[in-house]
Amino acid sequence: MNQLKFSLAVLLLAAFSFSLSAQEQPLAEQGCGISIKSDWLTKYQAGDIPRAEKSLVTEYIPMRLVIVGETDGSGYVDPLKVLKTFQVLNEDFANSNIQFYLTSIDYLNKTSLYNHSTTSTGSNLAFRENQPNVINTYIVGTAGGACGYATPRTNYLIMDKDCMGTIDRTWSHEMGHVFTLAHTFYGWEGVGEISNIELTERAPNTVRYRGEDIPVERVDSSNCATAADGFCDTSPDYLMERWACTFDGIYRDSLTDPDSTRFAVNAGNIMSYVSDNCLGEDGFSDEQEMAMITNLAARNDFRSNTSGAGAVAANGEDMNLLLPENNATLENSDYVELHWNAVPNADFYIVQINTSTNFNGGVFNTYTTTDTTYTIEEDLTPNRRYFWRVRPVNRYLVESDFGEQTFRFRNGEFPVATIDAGLNAAITVAPNPVFGGQDLRINGQDLGENGTLTYALIDPAGRTMISRENIRVNASGFNERLQTSTLAAGVYFLRIQLNGKLVTRRVMVTP
Repeated sequence: MNQLKFSLAVLLLAAFSFSLSAQEQPLAEQGCGISIKSDWLTKYQAGDIPRAEKSLVTEYIPMRLVIVGETDGSGYVDPLKVLKTFQVLNEDFANSNIQFYLTSIDYLNKTSLYNHSTTSTGSNLAFRENQPNVINTYIVGTAGGACGYATPRTNYLIMDKDCMGTIDRTWSHEMGHVFTLAHTFYGWEGVGEISNIELTERAPNTVRYRGEDIPVERVDSSNCATAADGFCDTSPDYLMERWACTFDGIYRDSLTDPDSTRFAVNAGNIMSYVSDNCLGEDGFSDEQEMAMITNLAARNDFRSNTSGAGAVAANGEDMNLLLPENNATLENSDYVELHWNAVPNADFYIVQINTSTNFNGGVFNTYTTTDTTYTIEEDLTPNRRYFWRVRPVNRYLVESDFGEQTFRFRNGEFPVATIDAGLNAAITVAPNPVFGGQDLRINGQDLGENGTLTYALIDPAGRTMISRENIRVNASGFNERLQTSTLAAGVYFLRIQLNGKLVTRRVMVTP
């Protein structure tokens, strides 16, 4: 009678669950939105797909990171939080000799994707934004109440921004789905909730999921190759909700398999729903890793490479902030252009701006760029002091520190090094790029006032290469020439000041 009660409960819940297609159902709270056992995995586990050899060197997989916000540009996840989680992702895949690297960090303003309620909606929206030959990772505000989801054998996944952090394994879990891994509790998704299971009663031989009768895994491993996730080195698991482990690393209650054998569900596997703090370093089993390695070898929607083997992390100690000068007071509160030097091995830069020197608390804003300059527009309050700093990031090794410098500027009434739009329009710098040895011409027309001109050419390390001071000019204009014969090829910053007003231009010197 108790066995019948268990089986009927499962069948009734499964029938109710599949009155809607799996992709049209609201996502489970804090769970994974899609669980499909792919035909590829079924064929692989049946021996129809030969196993690939584990690479002796690390394979690097290209990833495009898409930080999604509301249509008005609000709601973005903190990119520093993303980078911390990215490190966890690579740690979890290190044993497989698989690592991910960032091809780009893009921002997308689309409320319909930022806050969507079903996997079909999010998948359709993301599919339209996908780029080929990379894994597209979308980080949204609300993924229908789930932490994330991914469909096996696709090149994209979607994650909730609140399911990221230094111990969160959602990204690793969803990436496992991308490489066709199923949940360790596969089939039990149709049951709905742990509370629907009579834990002390014998489990049924099968559970109904996605229109099929899925064999329930036995403790003696007699059906491990055909039941649940199909891997014999993952323990039986019937728990389809987030669950916490005991100090012994197991579920708080024991379960009973179809042979009436009592067992404890072990914590530790990334493809389970165990809480993140229960996961150890060996989050994937050996068989799971081999399946992912074989799947990677057969992919044609993106290609791995070994180009990151000699990668070196960027060093924050090489960071020099250039402009605005420290303690500068600016006139135009709607337009501030930040400049810093190019740091060796840096592919991206994280720019933080705050209203105090304490960046460990709440930060006013954080930006990402591949350039050595960033323009802040319409975010700043007049007559307020701001502090800023920059962190260089390598695309392969994202661990790095902010530079030791923190500069400050103030939006105020005093024209002490002002970035001036009117003066900027009056200045022409040509040719640019300029060939080494060719004169660089600085022309000013219709300045609107007589005054004193000063200019300096600064290299990426912040050193002044050429400068002239206190040149008397009149309102009609001026003409200056800089000789470039002594300059090495590269990028320089030309800083021009007239009566305390500031203009900066980037100058490229070519061989």
